Amino acid sequence: MKRITAIFLAIICVTMPLAASAENLFYFYSNKDGLKEFKKHAKDIGIFAPQIYEVGPDFEITMNVSKKIHREIEKKRVPTMPLLVQDNFDKALMTKILTSPDVQDSIIDFMIDEAKKYKYIGWQFDFENINHRDRNLYIAFVAKTSAEMKKNNLQFSVAVIVRNNDYNPNSAYQDWSSAYDYKNLAPHVDFLSLMTYDDPKSIGPVASLPYVNAALDYLVKLVPAEKMSLGIPMYCWQWQNGVRMGATTYYLAKKNYKKGKERETGFDKVLGAEFFSFIQGKAEMKIWCDNIDSIELKQKIVEDRGLRGMSAWALGQGDPRVWNVLGE
Repeated sequence: MKRITAIFLAIICVTMPLAASAENLFYFYSNKDGLKEFKKHAKDIGIFAPQIYEVGPDFEITMNVSKKIHREIEKKRVPTMPLLVQDNFDKALMTKILTSPDVQDSIIDFMIDEAKKYKYIGWQFDFENINHRDRNLYIAFVAKTSAEMKKNNLQFSVAVIVRNNDYNPNSAYQDWSSAYDYKNLAPHVDFLSLMTYDDPKSIGPVASLPYVNAALDYLVKLVPAEKMSLGIPMYCWQWQNGVRMGATTYYLAKKNYKKGKERETGFDKVLGAEFFSFIQGKAEMKIWCDNIDSIELKQKIVEDRGLRGMSAWALGQGDPRVWNVLGE
């Protein structure tokens, strides 16, 4: 999932719970607020997915996190499925990995040994910025990894960036979603975590309801519903004078809103997100967040479409009321 210093967590006190079979995964990247929230709500987490392992330029895998998180995992006994990414989402490095069977074998051996050492339930690939011409090589790597995971009774999932139209190898325009052949990845994984964020054509929210539904309308034709986990952004998008400036947390969004002038807040039912409008200095600010109402609406999508559950990126960044809805 993307390394951004802002992220999500939203939800309600009065709401219909997810179906009993739904499984919610919570992402984590190394930060104080995320660790604090994990320690407080570990019992409510279905799967804990920390982004802490990285394949470097020398193909060595490093763990980018303090030992505190492993102590907490062991203490709380939370089902843990860490993410594996390539250094800096480097495209050239990924091609080297995908064209080097020995490197792949070494990576897989590491994953199995590490899972046994820390009692992980499995792994998730979060390789991004893959050359679209490496699509078939990525499928082969996923298939090889899956076979070894099954031999060792480990779960295996893959995070994918979504799209709502067919891949065209001859198109001059390719984005990060072009590398994922959803239909041929699905048979090799327990589930796909759908990064239904960020909406590249957004006029406000990180992941509007029309964008999410359009992606699902397309993907449901390619992937069994029970193998799809709906990605939820716990972070907010901040706009200044109509230009998106980047991400922020739900806490900071509300804090800055309270300090602003000419304030207005509300919930856009069409886009499915909360907004905070205010004047800061001479700038017109507008921040869009997935709040508790957003999650209720996306929870309904999960139920209606029979999806596996939700994948929330990431702990420590969103509306703390999330636990009243997504907690196990």
